[in-house]
Amino acid sequence: MTGRRYLLCTALLLCSFASPARAQYYEHISAHPSSRFVYAGFLAQRFEPRSTNAQADSLRISYRRIMPTVGYRQGLVDVTAGYTRFSLRGESRTALFVGLAVGHELPIAHTAAGGLLLRLLVSSDYTRAESTGSDKEDFIVGSAGVGAGLTYRLRQRGWEFSLAATEAVHGSFETFSTGIGFSAATTAEALLLLHNVLLFDGIALGYRLRYQAWNMNNAKFDYKALSHGAFMGVMF
Repeated sequence: MTGRRYLLCTALLLCSFASPARAQYYEHISAHPSSRFVYAGFLAQRFEPRSTNAQADSLRISYRRIMPTVGYRQGLVDVTAGYTRFSLRGESRTALFVGLAVGHELPIAHTAAGGLLLRLLVSSDYTRAESTGSDKEDFIVGSAGVGAGLTYRLRQRGWEFSLAATEAVHGSFETFSTGIGFSAATTAEALLLLHNVLLFDGIALGYRLRYQAWNMNNAKFDYKALSHGAFMGVMF
């Protein structure tokens, strides 16, 4: 009887230590990334009409350009801005993109080294691309909506790597008009954080992809944009 009691007490003691350890690790993997950094990079962007676009060919907007970008990231809050110039039917035009995403993650599963998480987000963006016609022909559309996706995060001493993919649905509106519509945005990102390396608190290296398509009630503003590119940041 004494031996059984000893084994039972030992098992209960081990469980009392193991459970907090598992909980702490679970918390560690599922916790939102706390790193804060500013970054700069580029997007190879292709902007063109969708097949449903009803704009006259002479006024349609289409370009392929490298768009320099800057941004700020803190945890799951991300602000990005990009600007470029392009040539359209012999005229110099400008394009601008500003995006904001605020996310929240919920744990799905975890292993000894990483975790799979469900990402929920609220996002908005502002996209402008000039036409060769009047100001009324410019594409100037803002969007706001919600989305969801998956994140896989791997953390080790001194570094952190994550892969994320999300799909967001937005209500869209013409900025200087009453036109409304819908847009969907698919995003993916690979991010490597190297803590205490080179500068300040470390550096961030990433690569992102974004595909967005607009379906407006005024079909002349039915466009799509595919962007992808790298960025580098400094943590502080």
